[in-house]
Amino acid sequence: MLPVLMVFGVFLFGWGQVWGADPCNCRGYAGPGGPCYAGPGGPAYDGPGGPAYAGPGGSCYSGPGGARYSGPGGPGYDGPGGARYSGPGGPAYDGPGGACYAGPGGPAYDGPGGPCYSGPGGSGTNCPFICK
Repeated sequence: MLPVLMVFGVFLFGWGQVWGADPCNCRGYAGPGGPCYAGPGGPAYDGPGGPAYAGPGGSCYSGPGGARYSGPGGPGYDGPGGARYSGPGGPAYDGPGGACYAGPGGPAYDGPGGPCYSGPGGSGTNCPFICK
């Protein structure tokens, strides 16, 4: 019974990785049927209308107004006042008390038992999104 449960657990874990894959920065098998397959209809297809399209209007577009724009005012801007600013008082501050503090007990701690720990027994999936 235990081998069946282990295989089932690995199967579920593997699918969790596929469903959580970022099509814009995909890492993994890129062949047909893989989570990073970039051919037409694939989960990482980067042509017009595809989930990883980097042209204007696409979900991976990094120009002004795009979802991946990292200039002033963009969702990826990490300068003062930006949505990903990591300095004191910023939403991604990584010092004591900050949302991305990685010390023991912090919301981004990646040691055993921490929300970002991806070693044995940890999932690493409870890490604050802004800290990734």
